[in-house]
Amino acid sequence: MARIVKPLTVTTLKNSKAKDKEYTLSDGKGLQIKIFPNGSKLWRFSYRFNQKLQRISLGAFPDISLETARRIASEYRGLVQQGIDPRVYREASKQEQLNKQITLQEMAEKWHKRRLEKALVKEKTAIKSFRRLEIHLLPLLGHLSIQDITLKKVVQALEPIDATDNLYKMNISLIQIFDLAESEEIIERNPLKLLHNHFNYRECKNQPTIEPHYLSGLFRALDRSNISKPTSLLIEWQLLTMLRPAEAVSVEWSDVDFDKSKLHIPAERMKGGQRSHDVALSKQALAILDKMRGYNGNRKHIFASFKAPYDRPMSSQTANNAIKKIGYKGVLVAHGLRSIASTYLHDLDRFSEEAIELCLSHDKKSKVRSAYDKSKKWKSRQIVMQVWGDYVENAKLDAVKAV
Repeated sequence: MARIVKPLTVTTLKNSKAKDKEYTLSDGKGLQIKIFPNGSKLWRFSYRFNQKLQRISLGAFPDISLETARRIASEYRGLVQQGIDPRVYREASKQEQLNKQITLQEMAEKWHKRRLEKALVKEKTAIKSFRRLEIHLLPLLGHLSIQDITLKKVVQALEPIDATDNLYKMNISLIQIFDLAESEEIIERNPLKLLHNHFNYRECKNQPTIEPHYLSGLFRALDRSNISKPTSLLIEWQLLTMLRPAEAVSVEWSDVDFDKSKLHIPAERMKGGQRSHDVALSKQALAILDKMRGYNGNRKHIFASFKAPYDRPMSSQTANNAIKKIGYKGVLVAHGLRSIASTYLHDLDRFSEEAIELCLSHDKKSKVRSAYDKSKKWKSRQIVMQVWGDYVENAKLDAVKAV
């Protein structure tokens, strides 16, 4: 005849004292509590699986109450009846929780590190691929769990980016990242398999731009819009410095030498990642920095994101999206701001083409010759940037007069 086990009570559990040796109290149906000489009380569940006696710890009393312990034991008994080992089930549940905590940022970094360690591609190629993600996508989706990323979310984030070869390469990287997550069983399947189907890739064409004499109209449209002040200042900063969109938003306060009115951008943050670039800051560009200090003076990036995660710069598409919103869609893109400066300065017929091209960070010479020429042309570049700064300022004044 089977021994009848009297169910435990909370009072019994509280009054159970430690003894010289550990002992066990049973609640029945496999649920027990083990009481140790040091006074600790540990729940455990005993069950038979594949004809073997198994035990699994449920936690300590009173952290795990009698009611909770019974509920867990009941759940585990149900698993055994379904042919599922509770121990395996619990480990799988823990792993699933860990997988949910892995963000896209962390998965992208893991993918990048793996490519470097296994030398799957050239180091420069790997760095460039990861940099594209850092600039365009990770500021928007990097903080999300890899399991929460959907095809729709990625497509929406990438839609503002021109569907050029650059986007095609970035999408290849994204598909590889999710392939890695699938192979490591972090996700059940790669949701981005059909990512390419959502874009009509095309070859790079000249970026839409406007003639310099229309610049006052752009400032007038900005002034009348509800575009945030930092975004408006970013557009003006990009105009004044002639930087590309990704370069303009990535600048850090540590890059600026205020005594020399110079901005130094390291090679890894420049297009191609080959050479660093120095910008002679006009008085107008310095005024932008002074205004931005009121917004982001205590942060790493001058144009820091105002959306989580906050340790990143604004998206490279911030200026582009703002330009579209104020009515310039198809007429002007953020990258086309450089062309306005180039057209104006070349048409002046006052500066050498070499000095202007250096200001635009167009440099196709050898590294030794390039370093020499940059040093030689620095004073010319300072004058070029100030002349351009004055023109931009006058365009702003004309916009105010026309209101």
